[in-house]
Amino acid sequence: MRETLRTRLGWLHGWTGFVGGLLAVCIFTTGTLSVFDTEITRWMQPENRVPANAALTDTALNAASSLIHEQQLHGVPVFLALPSVRSPTLDVLHYDGRQFVGTLFDPRTGMPVPARATMGGTFFFRFHYTLLEGITGTRIVNIIGVALLVAIISGTVIHIRALVPDIVRLRLSATRLRGWLDAHLLAGVLVLPFTVMIIYTGVLVNAGLILPATSLAHLFAPQKPGTSAISGAKAAMAVPRPLPPLAPLLATARTSLQGRDAGFILFSPDRLGIYASDASGPILTRDHADFSLPDGRLLGTTTTPGPVAQAMQVMHGLHYARFAPLGLRWLYFVSGLCATATIASGLVVFLMKRRSRSGHRIGFRVGESLTIATLAGLPISILAFLWCNHLLPASVAGRDRLETGCFLGIWILCAGHAGLQSSGLHMNAAWRPQLRLIGLLGGGLPVLDVLTCPRAVYALPALHIAMDGTGMLAAATALYVRHRLGSDRT
Repeated sequence: MRETLRTRLGWLHGWTGFVGGLLAVCIFTTGTLSVFDTEITRWMQPENRVPANAALTDTALNAASSLIHEQQLHGVPVFLALPSVRSPTLDVLHYDGRQFVGTLFDPRTGMPVPARATMGGTFFFRFHYTLLEGITGTRIVNIIGVALLVAIISGTVIHIRALVPDIVRLRLSATRLRGWLDAHLLAGVLVLPFTVMIIYTGVLVNAGLILPATSLAHLFAPQKPGTSAISGAKAAMAVPRPLPPLAPLLATARTSLQGRDAGFILFSPDRLGIYASDASGPILTRDHADFSLPDGRLLGTTTTPGPVAQAMQVMHGLHYARFAPLGLRWLYFVSGLCATATIASGLVVFLMKRRSRSGHRIGFRVGESLTIATLAGLPISILAFLWCNHLLPASVAGRDRLETGCFLGIWILCAGHAGLQSSGLHMNAAWRPQLRLIGLLGGGLPVLDVLTCPRAVYALPALHIAMDGTGMLAAATALYVRHRLGSDRT
């Protein structure tokens, strides 16, 4: 009975892990990069050389207030993002339907920063939780998260007896299947608590999208405009009032928010709300202090009451990790890489176990092509996205769309190459050139950085060392795997 249970759980673990794992690798890879989404955006805007902890002056706040009022008069709903350690500029932003765009101000002088248009790290964040498909994509991501939890539970039951002896073994000199399985177990067990936490909190954050309080017939129905959108349009039609000096309001809000720093300011025609920073603590809140316009009188402070709401705020905080200092952020990043490696090695093990009996089948070749396109094509596309950002002229129109098009176009080409080259008998034919391309793009990233934006490298060396070092790590890993493939044709 026990062996029958383990056999059935093995089938469940394998197929759930493979079908869900193809998308899960994309979700985890982009989610891991999203830990440093703000830093990636700064790297992709080398014109922005404002140092961290730059002092915020009244001059900068007044310049931002003037632009905000001007935008409001034109009917553009904007908000003000205040400087932080990670993003030291003062940003007047609005949502253009895809991302937040606007003007960046130097907080010391109030002068606009001529930063190039780019999707930046926001692209990876959006891809991570929507797959670039909006609400439908978010629902798919949540379903994949549930499937991964099933795969983790079944995999733990399967390997529980050999878990202790196998966790300390990494037999790279053994058979190829044994080596991949050891890597799968080792990476999986080391970050198991993190993986479970990040998947569980991610599913819980958007649980209402897969378990809605509506009939299942409307689960994937397109959204219709609601009353909130109508009321927002009416509010936008009202004549905005002049803004009072913001510096005194920020000081008052800090006191009202129990000493927490302000993160951003939202504006309406007759009031403004100063919201607590997401970096204030592990509980991600939307507590805010409201002020009337134009006199700037404090109207009150809004907090989220109740233990259930606070528990959800904790889940949000743990998943997004916006409170995390630099060391903890790197721990999230490394753990995310290990979780991605666990899923990726599981995909390879799944294919290797079935190659001898199913390698000649069309379904197997399609699965292998998709695996190659995911494990090799996705890193190539990410690196091409970064290269495109530095190679495109800073003033070219539609740069952000060109970056996205480059990412998707290169990925489609990698998938097409894998489909043409992959076969049941010669599995390495598609792996080798794509792994070499990762090595070329990742290894060449520091050279590209120095040649295209030397002043930014000099101004922010730590940021560029981290970015270029990550690219070189990807290159070294790909070239090592390419070396391990050798000349084997089986």
